[in-house]
Amino acid sequence: MKYRKLNVAALVLNLSVLIITAYSVAHNFRQDVIRVPESVNGGTLSDFTGIYSFRYFTNLSNAFVAIASAITLFCNVKNVIKDEYSFPRWAVAVKYAAVCAVALTFFTVALFLSPLITHYGKSYFTLFRGNGFFFHFLIPLLSVLCFVAFEKSPALPFQSTFTAMLPAIAYSFLYTIMVAGVKLWPDFYSFTHNERYWALPITITAMFVLSYGVAALTFFLRKKVNLIK
Repeated sequence: MKYRKLNVAALVLNLSVLIITAYSVAHNFRQDVIRVPESVNGGTLSDFTGIYSFRYFTNLSNAFVAIASAITLFCNVKNVIKDEYSFPRWAVAVKYAAVCAVALTFFTVALFLSPLITHYGKSYFTLFRGNGFFFHFLIPLLSVLCFVAFEKSPALPFQSTFTAMLPAIAYSFLYTIMVAGVKLWPDFYSFTHNERYWALPITITAMFVLSYGVAALTFFLRKKVNLIK
């Protein structure tokens, strides 16, 4: 019974992330019930729904953390049955990268996108409404809480703070190619500041700095919070 509470708590949180993500993704495919705030870049409803919604790092990172949560959920069930407390190192590394990705979406929205849309007459909390409440706030919160407090074994090396940035790095290359290269996507994150493409490397670099800050903060929080007695 030594680890049962930790395992059950992690199980509940991982299952919650899976259910909420599944609901939100399914909701995203129902254009008739979605009320998307007017885009600052002139986007239409279809830009935010269905398969097109997976152009956004938010949707990709939330799907990623749902997959990672499903993997660790399997470990949770095994641990509860056997009263063990162990996770494969590779599974923890994947979960760490996924958690950092969704945490990055929260900080990007809170520190950059929400202040930006206030200049267009929108409320700061616009992006935290509807599906945004789940994708931008609740799923990141539950994922970080689960990983930091209830998935403590095994410990990861400090070098993993760099590999945890890989989702953000990969997406930055994709975004740069699609927006500034082949120009198949609009600059829906306003990283070019009205097609000032020279600003894109500066913005991407700032995102890398934020991404590493999120990874380092998550790493040290996981190391600091100790619920294993």
